[in-house]
Amino acid sequence: MKKLANVLVKYRLIFFIVSVALAIFCAFLIPKVTINKDQSKYLAEDSNMAQGYEIINKEFPAVVMGDSFQIVFENLTPTQKQTIHKELAEFDGVESVDYDIDSVEYNSKTMSMYLVHTKYAADNEKVSNIIREIRDEYEDSYTLYSYYTGAQLDVLDKLTPMAITIGIIILLLMCKSLFEPFLLLISIGVAILINMGTNVIFESVSDMTFSIAAIFQLVLSIDYSIMLLHRYQQEFELLGRRNKTKAMRNAVMGAFKSVSSSSFTTIIGLLVLLLMSFTIGRDIGLVISKGVFLSFVCVFTVMPSLILWFDEVVNKCDKDVLKMNFKKKMAEPRGGDENV
Repeated sequence: MKKLANVLVKYRLIFFIVSVALAIFCAFLIPKVTINKDQSKYLAEDSNMAQGYEIINKEFPAVVMGDSFQIVFENLTPTQKQTIHKELAEFDGVESVDYDIDSVEYNSKTMSMYLVHTKYAADNEKVSNIIREIRDEYEDSYTLYSYYTGAQLDVLDKLTPMAITIGIIILLLMCKSLFEPFLLLISIGVAILINMGTNVIFESVSDMTFSIAAIFQLVLSIDYSIMLLHRYQQEFELLGRRNKTKAMRNAVMGAFKSVSSSSFTTIIGLLVLLLMSFTIGRDIGLVISKGVFLSFVCVFTVMPSLILWFDEVVNKCDKDVLKMNFKKKMAEPRGGDENV
């Protein structure tokens, strides 16, 4: 372990440059990752749903099972109900519209519900565009509501920036220094870019996995960088705040066991998902476990350089130091306050 620590610290600049270069390269690979939006591909072969899906495709090969959504209008007259029924079917991308003016399934008090079938199978973006066009057409003249289950995946796409923002706020509150969160996020950011880009090795990645992978990787492995940073600070204090390189070498040796045991326990837990009959578990398990492993690697290839470069900045942004400087500044006498 001592030899490995010596190599990691001695050649830390090389490891850092290689890691960042690989992250930049992988960032360009992310758009090339094949995203699978058809969840039926992950069904177990012996499941009733998979068998039914196979029979439909075999017996009715020309039929495309597109996504559906509901549009509900309020306070329509009988004439308006029939007119809207015909108009909805004329929108580009709409296959058919289910509605019966005499049925309680489609009419409830002042509400009228239309079930719109599209030509697009498992394509949230195109279906969302149809809903947007319908709303733009009618919302100025009618009160309407839309519901589309596939829109839940669109929400997942917005969770990553939200999770990062919340993570930064929590780290700023919990970390001893205001600068520490940025070092931690740089390290985990490099690992996330490499993980997302290396997904090109898979035939495809589900849209759900692609949406949540970065969030899970951030949550599951941010503590690895925290372990190394705090271990370095402890070692540096033990050495009387002298010899940063030796302190980092000791920190790598001291943190390696705890970080490796934590990461590999997490990886094994994620790989258990490969045993799921619904094979999206295999998809999620492989992608996120790969991400956790890459985070483990980046802790010892990216963080040492960042910590040694910005050690002084971290100390200057220490909350206790900032608090003392603020109190000292407030205690200084102001000009003109002295009695003459």
